[in-house]
Amino acid sequence: HERTDTQKHPGMHATKTIDYIIVLKGDVNLILDESEVSLKPFDVVIQRATSHAWSVYGDEPGLFLAVLIDKKVI
Repeated sequence: HERTDTQKHPGMHATKTIDYIIVLKGDVNLILDESEVSLKPFDVVIQRATSHAWSVYGDEPGLFLAVLIDKKVI
């Protein structure tokens, strides 16, 4: 069973998938256990069972394209 520390950010979670995320709109931060990464449109994130959360900054909402693949398939 995976545990996620929500004290850093209430939206912290980990998926049981391999995630391919493309930022389509907005300025967003990917919040990780040890760091934060600022992302702009067309940046791509690939992660596997990583504890993370998303935060949008600025006036424009964030829009993502996400493909999640069950890691048991791969």
